[in-house]
Amino acid sequence: MRKIQRLLAACLCIIISMSAMAQDQTITGIIRDAADNSPLPGVSIRIKGSRIGTTTGLTGNFSIKASKGQILVFSFLGYRPVEVTVGDNSSINLNLIETADKQQLSEVVVTAMDIKRNAREVGYSVQKVSGQEIQETQRENFVNSLQGRIAGITVTPTNGIAGASSSIVIRGFNSLALSNEPLFVVDGIIMDNQTINEDNASNLGLASNRTNRDGDYTNRIADINPNDIESITVLKGPEATALYGSQASSGAIIITTKKATAGKKFGIAYDNSFRFSEITRLPSVTDNFVGGNNGIAANSFTYFGPKNTNPNRAEIYKNIN
Repeated sequence: MRKIQRLLAACLCIIISMSAMAQDQTITGIIRDAADNSPLPGVSIRIKGSRIGTTTGLTGNFSIKASKGQILVFSFLGYRPVEVTVGDNSSINLNLIETADKQQLSEVVVTAMDIKRNAREVGYSVQKVSGQEIQETQRENFVNSLQGRIAGITVTPTNGIAGASSSIVIRGFNSLALSNEPLFVVDGIIMDNQTINEDNASNLGLASNRTNRDGDYTNRIADINPNDIESITVLKGPEATALYGSQASSGAIIITTKKATAGKKFGIAYDNSFRFSEITRLPSVTDNFVGGNNGIAANSFTYFGPKNTNPNRAEIYKNIN
């Protein structure tokens, strides 16, 4: 008796599945561009409310199984989506219409002389970072905010205190004698990122110069307020040389600042942050000897002079407290 019940149940399942399959029909068709009637490959076709879908081929043709009454959604980047209800007709041919804001879908980058171009039209490596991302990092030097956001960039800060300088290199070092820093351009104007030479204020030098090693002089590009930056475009490699000359042989960083927005009469942006630092450890020093060499006292920074007999030894190193 149980065998007969199982056999009847199996037959019933087969009949139900066959009836369900009979309801599905194969829908075919071709999707074209309404402007020039050219086929559109890669158009997404899916059944609304389900995960079943397909895409058009190189000739714009597609094939999908759907039941009568189901809704097919046709969508493609830059075109208006179309919904079609499946009926008795097994063929659906559509012409998709471009959206009005299609040109705004592509990323726009700034190149030489503040010229804006489509990122896909540029024949060299270029990346863009929005000013909002830079502002959210809240770094002491906005150059540090580029670390990890631009491929191939190495940012080396001297330390973490306010006013500390940072060195930035794109795609490694290109020269042993010249500067490997990229060229900074703000709103089409070339900015000097070098450090004032300690020996002569009228000359410019690098922070690695012998006379500048005892003091950290902030790189000049750090004077830019991160809240004033609209976007940063990084041009990599020697291609930037063709745009800005030999100064950009190590790349170029193009900074576009915020400007007035058309149709917007008044706006206020406020940003603030506080930071406190406290010295938790002091270096261990010896005060057994005074300045000098070979036991002879001298006014020098080498403490190899005679033995220190000053009862108040702590006064010698009072400057570290």
